[in-house]
This record gives sequence, structure tokens and C-alpha cells, in this order.
Amino acid sequence: MPSLHRRTAFACLATVLAGVGLLALAHPAQSEEMTLKAALFVPPTTTYGIPFKRFVDRVNETGKGVLQIRIVGGPEAVPADAQAQAVKTGVLDMSATPTAYYKSLMVEGDAQVLNDLSLADQRKSGLYGMLNEIANQKMNANYLTSFGIGVHFHFYVTKDMQVTKPEDLKGLRFRGQPNYAAMFRHYGIAGVNIAPPEVYTALERGTVQGYGWPLWGIEDFGWDKLTKIRIDPGFYNVTVTVLMNKPKYDSLPAAQKKVLDDAVVWFEQDDLRYTGQKTKDTLAYQEKASIKVVNFGPQWQKTAVELSWEDLTKLSPDSIGKLRAVIDKAAK
Repeated sequence: MPSLHRRTAFACLATVLAGVGLLALAHPAQSEEMTLKAALFVPPTTTYGIPFKRFVDRVNETGKGVLQIRIVGGPEAVPADAQAQAVKTGVLDMSATPTAYYKSLMVEGDAQVLNDLSLADQRKSGLYGMLNEIANQKMNANYLTSFGIGVHFHFYVTKDMQVTKPEDLKGLRFRGQPNYAAMFRHYGIAGVNIAPPEVYTALERGTVQGYGWPLWGIEDFGWDKLTKIRIDPGFYNVTVTVLMNKPKYDSLPAAQKKVLDDAVVWFEQDDLRYTGQKTKDTLAYQEKASIKVVNFGPQWQKTAVELSWEDLTKLSPDSIGKLRAVIDKAAK
């Protein structure tokens, strides 16, 4: 009799467990909220940190209970030139970083800097998809979105001098980065690599007499107080890419991917408004700061772009040729 009771009890337990299993299938557990780790190449409160912070805020607002992004910091947390590698290895899930900072991993990224297509046109033409595929292969990363497009680079002079043509810059020392190297060589400017926090002192002491920097942000470090001249027209396009570790993105459940994808759509539409207003405000600010504008004419811009295309083509002739063909076709 005891064995019969045990068999009956086991049978009842099996029935209960089977019922629980069916209930679990009928009501699967919802995914827990996930938090992604992100970094960016500048502090989040600076000019080029703010757009990424706006994207993160949008994700965190619309993704409550589903997906969140935590900014672990700027270059003080992860060096700017190491962030793409950290995304590649999965140490970071995401990073907002300019193409110049991952050129050693993916030289093709600079093709985005050398065209004037809007981000929408880059997507429509297939350019953005091509860059994303290259990033998949070379950096184990997705191109999630980009910002800064439409903001150009300029040369600024801090020395009181007569400047009317490019030849007047010959022999000057400018603070710069590798993306200005071709222009520096062509016009006989000596490039000096100085970390941004140390540039003010170098300008003040006359160690350098100018610098290359985009239109936005010279006030972040106080350089506006020492700047006498901005040279127009601007050249290149500021391009900050939001990279995401590809395996991480692929592993996200559909609901979490949707939060990210929807935030990208919102961000790219709203960033057009933000960029336009920020540019307008910056031009007004620099005029008020009595920064004189000297226009070198359209050849200045054309020369900058062509010199960089030449350098890129030498580094990766096949892929750069294909990317440029898409750009040229879309620009017609």
C-alpha cells in the first residue's frame, strides 16, 4: 500500500509540474531591463558630447523597464583612441567617436568626412550600409547612427597678422591632428600635436600661432578668447559615429532592438534641427567675439578634400574607390 500511495503522489506531482510548464509556455517571462555601457571621446557636457547625451536620454526615456544606456564617462574613463577597440572586444557596448580615432582599424570611415551628403542621403544611396558592412568585418561593430554632419572644419589664426591668401600661412605652427596633415604639408604649415587641455597655454605663449578645429566648440577650452581669424570656407564634415558591438546588438531581444532603432530614427530627424540652430548660434557668437572671417574661396575647400581622397586611396584603393563611386553618383 505505501508504494501505491507513492506512485499516486508522484503521478500527481508530475501532472502539477506539467501544468506549470504549460503555463510558463503560455506566459513567458518578460526580458529584464538591460543596461548598455557607453563612452564618448569628449566629456558628455561639452559641445560634441551633448548630441550623444541627447540620444542616450531618448533611449533611457522611451526604454524604461526594457533598455537603458549608462555613460561610463569620456576620455578620462576610456582613452578616446581606445574606445573603438573597446567596442570591438566588447569591453564597451557602445561609443560615440569620430572616424579619426578609429582610422587604424577602419580607414574607410573617413569617406564619410569627405562628402556633403546628408545622413538621410548616405542611407538612401547605400553608402551608410557599405560602411556598416566594413565596420562589421573590421571592428566587430555596427554603425548605429552619426552626428556632426554639416559642421565643417576650419583653420583659426591667433597671431595678429595680415592674412589674405593660403600662402600667408606658410611657416606658421598650428596645433593639429592627423586629419589636417595633408593640408599642413601642402601649405607649408608645421603641425604640432598638443592635447586639447594644453592648447590654450601654447596659444597664449605663441608656441603655436593657430589651430585646426571644427566650427563648433572653440569656446569649450577658451580658445575663442585668443582667436583673431577664422578661415572660410570650412572643409570636410565633422562625423561622430555611434558604434555598437555587433554581437551585443544581435543578441538583443526584439523589444530592446526596437527601443534603439526607434531612438535612432528620432535622433536623426531631430538632429537636423539641432545642428542648424547650433551652427546659427555659433556663427553669431564668433562674430560677437570679434573673430575676423577671411574667405580663401572655393578652391581652398576643394584642395582640402582632394588631398585627403588621395591619401585615403593610397591606403585602401579598392574599397575607397567603391565608396567614392557611390558618393559621386549620389551627389549628382
